[in-house]
Amino acid sequence: MAIDTVTLRSPFISDTLAEKIERQSILHQKVDKPSGEIFHSFTTKSLEGSFDARISVKVQRSKREFGGKTIKCEPFVTLECSVHKQLMGHNVYGGPENFQTAMVWLIEKVGEWLGVILPSALSWEVRRVDWAEVFVLPSEQAVKAWIGGLRLGEKCGRKEVRTYGRHGIFLKGESTCVKYYHKGSEFRKHDRKRVIHVLGEAEADRLQKLADRILRAEVEIRTKKLRDDFGHQPLVSEVTDEYMQSVYDKEMAKVVRRGQSGMSLVCTIHTVHQRLTEQYGERRAGCLFSTWHMLATLDEEQVKKIKKHTTYYEHLRDLRKAGCSWRGTDILLGKTQELIPDGFAPFRKDGRRWTEELDIVKQHIYPYLPLSEANQRKNHLLTI
Repeated sequence: MAIDTVTLRSPFISDTLAEKIERQSILHQKVDKPSGEIFHSFTTKSLEGSFDARISVKVQRSKREFGGKTIKCEPFVTLECSVHKQLMGHNVYGGPENFQTAMVWLIEKVGEWLGVILPSALSWEVRRVDWAEVFVLPSEQAVKAWIGGLRLGEKCGRKEVRTYGRHGIFLKGESTCVKYYHKGSEFRKHDRKRVIHVLGEAEADRLQKLADRILRAEVEIRTKKLRDDFGHQPLVSEVTDEYMQSVYDKEMAKVVRRGQSGMSLVCTIHTVHQRLTEQYGERRAGCLFSTWHMLATLDEEQVKKIKKHTTYYEHLRDLRKAGCSWRGTDILLGKTQELIPDGFAPFRKDGRRWTEELDIVKQHIYPYLPLSEANQRKNHLLTI
């Protein structure tokens, strides 16, 4: 329910503005704890990863054409950061949902922090945007059990699969990337020390306790995907929350293999067998259950080699229609499967999904909403 890392490219700017930004954005840090202002670190280099809390501001004077040729041009700025962390100092939960409003806030704030006036946010190109969802499970063990049950092999569809123990999985694609990880492990490694320094140890402890129960699912929408979907590199003014949510939903369905009919998901031996029998009768259910069992114990690429090509895809279609998932089953997880809430999958309709922006986010960004929406948000804040 939040926008996290974004990469934006500005319209062309003057040489004077470009030189001023370059002077101001050389790596530095600002901290103002008494006012409650979150600290901001700037770098002229690329970020180390989505966990990086810095703001990358790069002035560039050349760009690559679609054919791969690099040409000189007027200066422009490429900005990359986690807008969630800039708003709150962390991205554990409760981040911003309204993309266009959040980008207006971000560009105005970055300009304020650098002491310059940047072009209007709505005119910046969107080169990357991460849509993240947070799911609060009963325990850290439940989160790791779910991640451990995702047997994806070396590839999932066209995506390369990288596994990081039982606390993270990264599926890298040309157009989109999908990530699942235990937020507690990531927070402890990358953010806890910084949060203690800025927000205090008590707040860091509170966030750690909550993060330990969080499964975070993200879809990184990359430059190619945006260009393919819009027919050009879209501006901030063209990218909507509904678009990003639809991409998230489709990417999650590809990995978790939710039933196309929208019925509840089942993934344990007994519930799958019962669902298949109810849907298809005993004879057909027996064939499908055999394929499901193979998918749950092997990975899809291996099963595809064993099964006849047409049979394989026919069985996958029928399993999806019946809402039977072979990810995170009790075949491999054993008793740890009991830790995972029945029918859980990282879809936006799941009841364990965190759905609220934090009040601090609302207070920061509501002045940038359209007037009618801003008044509604302001009235809401007055009742809190």
